[in-house]
Amino acid sequence: MLGAVLVPALIAALLGVSPHPAHAAKGMEIGLQDDPSFVTQYHLKRKQALKLALKLHVTRLRVNIPWVSVVNHPHSYSRPRHRHYDFTSYDILYNRARKKHIKLQLCVSGFAPAWATGDHQVGGYKLKVSYFKEFVRAVVRHFKHHVDRYSIWNEPNYVAWLSPLSEAPQLYRKMYVSAYHIIRSVDRRAKILIGETAPYGQSGRSTSPLRFLRAMVRGGGHLVADGYAHHPYDYHHPPDWPGPRNDNAALNNISNLTRQLDKLARKKQLTNPQGKPLDLYLTEYGYMASGKYRKSDNARAKFLPKAFQMALDNPRVREMTEYLLAPPPPQSYYFDTSIVTSHGKLRKPFKTLAAWTSRQAKHGRIAVP
Repeated sequence: MLGAVLVPALIAALLGVSPHPAHAAKGMEIGLQDDPSFVTQYHLKRKQALKLALKLHVTRLRVNIPWVSVVNHPHSYSRPRHRHYDFTSYDILYNRARKKHIKLQLCVSGFAPAWATGDHQVGGYKLKVSYFKEFVRAVVRHFKHHVDRYSIWNEPNYVAWLSPLSEAPQLYRKMYVSAYHIIRSVDRRAKILIGETAPYGQSGRSTSPLRFLRAMVRGGGHLVADGYAHHPYDYHHPPDWPGPRNDNAALNNISNLTRQLDKLARKKQLTNPQGKPLDLYLTEYGYMASGKYRKSDNARAKFLPKAFQMALDNPRVREMTEYLLAPPPPQSYYFDTSIVTSHGKLRKPFKTLAAWTSRQAKHGRIAVP
C-alpha cells in the first residue's frame, strides 16, 4: 500500500518580519512533523492534520520510523528467527499526503528493539549495527521510488537515543555509512541526510553537535551526504537573541554549525556528492506550549515567524520544520511544542506562522505543494 489569508505589511512589521528579505533562500521547503497526528491519529485525524499542513504551505512531512514500532517481537531478549516489518500506517500516510502533493522524508530511527542493543533493553545502548542494516534495507526496499529523502537516526548526540555518549559518534558513523551504502544500492536517486543532531551539550545527557561532528569524522575516510539535518531549538530565548560562538548550534548561532561544516568540507572529511559543504535541513523547531520551558502563545506567535524568516534569509538552509501540531500523548516523553489544541483549534502561533507562509508563497520565496 503504498486559502490562507495573506498577511499585510502592517502585520509583518508588528511581527518584526521583513516583507522583502534581501537574501532570502528562494524555494526553501516548509516542513512539519507530528507523528501522533499523521501516523497514529492520537488527537487529530490524519485528514484534519493534512488540511492544517496545507494552511502552513507544507511541502514535506518529516516522519520518524521507530525500529521498535515496526518489527515483530521488539521486547524479546533474543533476536526472532523470522523478522517481519509492518509499514501499514506509513503507507496510508504516504498515499493521503501524496494526494495533497506533500512528500514524506523518513527518519530511519529508534528506539532499537531489545534484541538489537547491548543491554537487551529497548533503547539505543551499544546498538548492533549488523542488525540495524536489516532494518534500513527493509525500509528503503519498501519505499523505493516513493520516498526520495531519508535521514539516519534521531539525535544521536543525545544519550536517550544513542549511548554511551563517549562511543556514540563512532557508532553513529558506522550506522550512517552502512545506511548510506544500502540506500544508494537500493534507490540511487534518493537523498540522504546525516546528523539529526540536538542543539546543545549537557553534561551526562548530550554532546554538543560540533563536538559530536568532529568526533564522528575523526579517524575515518571521506563521508558523503546530501545535507545536514539539525534541530536548532532554544527554549529560553527569542530566535534572534545573540548566541555565543561555541560548539552548540541553536538557530541564533547556527553559523557555528555552517563554519564547522565548511571546515570539514575543506579537509574532505564530510561533503556533498559534488565535494561542497553541506547545506542545512532544520528538521525540528518550536517553542514549548507547556511544561518547565513554556512560553506564552503571544511570545510564540512572535518567535515562530521570526525564526522561519531567519531560516529563509540564510542561503544555507533548505528546509525549516515546525515540530508538532497538537499536544503529544501524555504517556510519551512530554515534549509539547504544539500550535493547535488537541481538537485542532488554531492557536495564535499557528495563525501567525500561516500568515507568514502565505505571504512568502505569494512572492515565490518558499516551495509550495
